[in-house]
Amino acid sequence: MNMRSELSRRNLYFCLIVAVSSLAFWVPIRQLITFSLTHDYGSHILLIVPVSICLIYLQRDEIFSDLRVNIVAGLILFALDLTLLVAAHSYSPLRRDMLSLEILALVVLWIAGFILCFGTRAFIKAQFPLLFLLLLVPLPEFVVKKAIFALQAGSSDVAYALLRLLSVPVLKDGFVLLLPRIDLEVAKECSGIRSSLALLVTLLVAGQFILRSPWRKLLLVLASVPILVIKNGIRIVTIYMLTTHVNPGFLHGKLHASGGILFYLLGLLALIPVVVLLRRGENEGLKTSVMPDLARATSP
Repeated sequence: MNMRSELSRRNLYFCLIVAVSSLAFWVPIRQLITFSLTHDYGSHILLIVPVSICLIYLQRDEIFSDLRVNIVAGLILFALDLTLLVAAHSYSPLRRDMLSLEILALVVLWIAGFILCFGTRAFIKAQFPLLFLLLLVPLPEFVVKKAIFALQAGSSDVAYALLRLLSVPVLKDGFVLLLPRIDLEVAKECSGIRSSLALLVTLLVAGQFILRSPWRKLLLVLASVPILVIKNGIRIVTIYMLTTHVNPGFLHGKLHASGGILFYLLGLLALIPVVVLLRRGENEGLKTSVMPDLARATSP
């Protein structure tokens, strides 16, 4: 049997595993779709599977070049997945995040099926797009609350500092900015959680293509944290300045309600210098490591 027909056969097996598991988990999948459409911090979820499939397709020649199967590894992952499901349904404190646990179990099931069908070598080469599927898992409520609180605190501090820098009289009381004509509260809805998660997903994909070093990819993601807070502070100040100096309608207008896309793009632009520096450092490191080998190869 040639390589192409063998790959087609294993693709069929994997598609069957995905189809059967999706039917078995249809209720949590339906709940996940509803969750993504009704929660700001879940709006990225519908993009995760298409992006993962696209990444695997682009790397298909490399990923499926070695199809040595490791049944033991796949079965171990299946067993761990079953243990997770039993624990989720048996241990009452875990039931508060049942949707997260069920979607996590589904993703682990898909990964185990991938290993069973294509082997551990293929998994290692496809680890990024496969682990990227973990972004399907809704964040637990306590994690979301802490993230939103941190974004509120950081955004209000940045907005306060910018307003002082612009010589605008302002006092700060928690998340409320006391200004001459209006008071602005940095509410949970103003935390920028949706654009922050969208930016994080974008950086993960971009880093995979642009950078080679894992720690540089991590640095790129970490560099986004202060930029997320700064761009949200700029958004708050921009809305205030437009409201007081141009048109009061800006306070409740489109920029306030759906300006996240504009400031998401602003965050991307702000990260371009970071990407350039990381890329340049990586290229210089590569040249440094290659030069001694080249010198040895050309020496008599």
